[in-house]
Amino acid sequence: MKKIFSLFAAVLFAGSMMAATEMTCAEAAAAALAGNTDEVVVEGYVTEIAYAWTEANKNISFWIADNFADGNVLEAYKCAVETQEEAPEVGDLVKVTGNLAKYNTTPELAAGCTVEIIEKGAVTPPASEADVTILGADFAGQGTANTGSEVSVTKNGVTFNCDKGYSDDAHATLRCYKNGIITITSEEEQIGKLVFKFYSTYTGDLDNEVAVNAKEWTYTLTSQARIEQVEIYFGEVEPIVIELDTITVAEAVEIAKALTPEKGSSAKTEKKYAVKGFARAKDATNKTYYMTDVAGAYSEFLAYKCASIDKEVVDGDFVIVTGKIEHYWGSNDSGEWHNYEISGGVLEHAEAPEGIENIVMTENAQKVVVDGIIYIVRDGKMFNLQGAQVR
Repeated sequence: MKKIFSLFAAVLFAGSMMAATEMTCAEAAAAALAGNTDEVVVEGYVTEIAYAWTEANKNISFWIADNFADGNVLEAYKCAVETQEEAPEVGDLVKVTGNLAKYNTTPELAAGCTVEIIEKGAVTPPASEADVTILGADFAGQGTANTGSEVSVTKNGVTFNCDKGYSDDAHATLRCYKNGIITITSEEEQIGKLVFKFYSTYTGDLDNEVAVNAKEWTYTLTSQARIEQVEIYFGEVEPIVIELDTITVAEAVEIAKALTPEKGSSAKTEKKYAVKGFARAKDATNKTYYMTDVAGAYSEFLAYKCASIDKEVVDGDFVIVTGKIEHYWGSNDSGEWHNYEISGGVLEHAEAPEGIENIVMTENAQKVVVDGIIYIVRDGKMFNLQGAQVR
């Protein structure tokens, strides 16, 4: 009897060890980010559908939270669902079983999870107040995968255009590729603001909310954006003010050099900066210019395809550019190179400082040192590094 009892107890113990741990959404998200990969059971409200259910894939990805008002907390990634009727919708209370995982900075219940709907429509999602809503699904069938081509949708007088993208029908998103230019134009009403929703971390460095206060808005992406929807609100809104650290070009270069990309790729800062300096060597074709701490001086810091909300940049202008700082490690058959830049940022301010003459470092310009002081000589004239002619 003793041996039988011991065997029975061992079976019970083993079964209890195999049972999935019950967690709240917040607990599961924290555990996933800490590297935990255990199987868990999580109950929560569906706050957003990340990947819609399809007949071909028979799975669905969605976000859940302990309270609907908390917003997206934990992603249930590719939960197996046999029929569309079994697929949860926003506002449903569900129970999800799966292994914890982390994708970049996203806490997940990994692919292969299962979902049970506890209560349909437990929460009624608030209706959107947007004047126009454009969905990724509206671009269905457009564009070329892998390389991208021009795609465009017009809804209620608003046109959304991406010059290098395609519709990812399986995930109901618009993929607009790196260096793609997004243009949103309103025929009649002024656009007050835009509110974007993205799949996962694929934001292309777009802010979730953008103040426009104009009939047209453009943006050059620094990486691929996978857009699920954009809400357009008409009228006038207060400018969205984000407090940024204002730094010099030298400080920006040091920040860029401290980033460690892999060869053939880039690394960028998590937060945005406001970099101030003088514009030099503008390249209108590639929409780039260098930034320097002193007018006309050499610099290795590049403003790369930064949108202007003020005016076009002219060599010699004093500029303040906001955006994420990036270090790109390039490589090809000719060798390797490193670019230190602020990519896809926004020109917040540009002006030609009073009394400063434009100095462009061309083949005819050269640096000279007189009594230990560096000057620029061009066209028979000598300038100090602040741009003032001295001889």
